[in-house]
Amino acid sequence: MAFTKKLEFYNFTLKFGDEKVLLDLFYEIVMPSFHEMKYVRKIREKGEYFFLDTKLVVVDRTPPIPVLGVAGRIVKNTTLKRDQIFRSGGGLIENKGELETAPSSTFLLILNNHRLVYCKEVAGAPTISNFQSTSQKFMKLRHAEFVNERYEEAKLERVLIPESERVSKRAILEEFPYPKLRVTPLSDKESLKDFIARLKHIDSLAITLLPTNDEEIDNDDFWTDLGRRRREMNSKNAKVNFSNSSEGLDGEKVYEQAKAASNLANSEVRLKGHDILGDTLKGTNEDFSLTVELQELPRDTVLAADVKYKQFDSLVKKGIIVIPKLVDGVAKKIMAILDGL
Repeated sequence: MAFTKKLEFYNFTLKFGDEKVLLDLFYEIVMPSFHEMKYVRKIREKGEYFFLDTKLVVVDRTPPIPVLGVAGRIVKNTTLKRDQIFRSGGGLIENKGELETAPSSTFLLILNNHRLVYCKEVAGAPTISNFQSTSQKFMKLRHAEFVNERYEEAKLERVLIPESERVSKRAILEEFPYPKLRVTPLSDKESLKDFIARLKHIDSLAITLLPTNDEEIDNDDFWTDLGRRRREMNSKNAKVNFSNSSEGLDGEKVYEQAKAASNLANSEVRLKGHDILGDTLKGTNEDFSLTVELQELPRDTVLAADVKYKQFDSLVKKGIIVIPKLVDGVAKKIMAILDGL
């Protein structure tokens, strides 16, 4: 049976402390972390992960601010091992063997809105969890190099200009904190509605608002106000719990609030309830994430990026995916990156 390719959609939130986000250190840390086989993440007895065929691409030149992205491939290079096989005439037979394999997934990170389009190319391909942990690891490695480079530059400046201010690595880390990456699934409204419809009795709904990249979020008034209060209090997140285990929550209202909060993938949604048989059901963003099946996807990562973006843009135009407004600061950074191509 042929492997069915599916596009998966995520929000790629990268923060360097509270002040800096993805585009602030794009050339210094983000793009170098994706360079082809620059870094290799090795996992004992499980193989190694690395990026291939990564390029900075323009996926749409029609808007006033062209749409840029990082296209590439993540590879899991490993060896499959076996100890025994089965034969109808002889049952289980000891038969040791090994097979090299390198399944892969392709991705498009859209820089204008920090959305990630991901696709497993073959069975056993790296999952989005593998991608997130690998990307986080490589950014940390590149960040360490960057801090050392800044430190060596400061030392050289003091040699050339003795009256220059002494700079410590601690001071550099305060200016450029460690990277923290979070990849959140974009929710499918219909999958969310279907999941809630399966719940005869809804015990609880928990919604956590999370930090975003430098985005102008257009949630409804309640969630906008909650997000503002979270920022004012310098909180990493803001959580709201709705619960009524005795009588149950209203399904329509649960859908309305969960949909509003998850519109721009800056929230974690957790549902708990019981189905018609009395079995406990629990759901999170991953249980109602958005996917689109594809018949074919080009092997070339640049051509694949064009297909991914067209599918993404189509979903935006249909209102299935909501993207943040392009604020002036982001637009200027995008144009600066474009000028460097």
